[in-house]
Amino acid sequence: MKIIKYITLALVIFNLPSIGLFAYGGGVGGMLSYGTIFMLAVYYALEKKTTPNWWIIVIALLYFIIGSLQFYGAPMVFMMELIKYFIFVIAGYELTKHVSITELYAFFIIGALSVGVEAMSFTNDYGRYAGFYLNANVAGFICIYGYSSIYGLKNGTLKLFGQFVFTLMGLLTFSRTFIVIWLLLNIISLKVSIKNIRIFGIAFLIFSTLLFIDQVVGLNNPRFEQLKNIVSSENKVSSEEISEDSRTETWAKFYDQILEAPIVGNGYGTFSGKINSMGVHNTYLMIIGEAGIIPFLLFLVYIARLFFKSFIYFKPAPHLIMQTISLAVFLLANHNFFTFYYMTFAAMWIQYQIYKLDNGEEQEEEKLIET
Repeated sequence: MKIIKYITLALVIFNLPSIGLFAYGGGVGGMLSYGTIFMLAVYYALEKKTTPNWWIIVIALLYFIIGSLQFYGAPMVFMMELIKYFIFVIAGYELTKHVSITELYAFFIIGALSVGVEAMSFTNDYGRYAGFYLNANVAGFICIYGYSSIYGLKNGTLKLFGQFVFTLMGLLTFSRTFIVIWLLLNIISLKVSIKNIRIFGIAFLIFSTLLFIDQVVGLNNPRFEQLKNIVSSENKVSSEEISEDSRTETWAKFYDQILEAPIVGNGYGTFSGKINSMGVHNTYLMIIGEAGIIPFLLFLVYIARLFFKSFIYFKPAPHLIMQTISLAVFLLANHNFFTFYYMTFAAMWIQYQIYKLDNGEEQEEEKLIET
């Protein structure tokens, strides 16, 4: 079962179907996509069945059903996306129940390291790096969610290594959302232990590493130039430069459509780039824009519940509120909660950890690695 579990985790967290599609075309990408669902189904068939994730099931049902009422694309494509997603939610939730914090950390850190491999080995015209995730903002989510997970580890060496790697790789994505959440999480971490202030000292080493990488491969990124200017104070950086190409400008283009159909939305794919060339880059707006107010409010309740419960359990499990913040804020800048399976997986993992604490179950000991 462990082999099946790790293969399935690799397919989901390393974004292998999308890599196959990008590098080798639709044949390989489709094979890996269906292979992921097949491996999940096999895992579910062999594993003991427990309570399904009714929260995500109900939210997704409402989103897909209401959104389909005004969907004008290929019916078979829509049906396959719906079927695959529900197989993922049902089988994937069972998978999350058997993934420890150390296993989660390990897979996310490998995913984050792929950003550094791309930066050192490949060049691109954008000066931003994404590794396995093809999109730098999505890679930023992987890095910040992984960074959040280190506060659930007991091993100090793993924590320190994770702080360095996730921070450096996250900075290589040049995601402004990553930087904002990183600062917030480190302020919160001082409540866990004042020793966590060390990360601000480590930041000097991390920035020095970025300068080294820039010298070796040439990062060629305007945001990095802005960051160097801020640190060196050699040149003034205007607020207009920092906020250039902001998400708020993108969201504003969709507000009128939301107001035109607030009850049942505008139809599946209209806000996520499947019908139009541009997506809204905001999961909350995507849900209300495509499927209306009911699934939108239910999704808000779901996220609020994760916040409330993880806040209650801050002392025994500080990583849960940090992971929730990472997920909830990144969903403000991404509209792929129902298509990027690792985002749904991240939410379900938090949810199950809260379930265990609600039921008085002790968190799993990391017997082999943690001390």
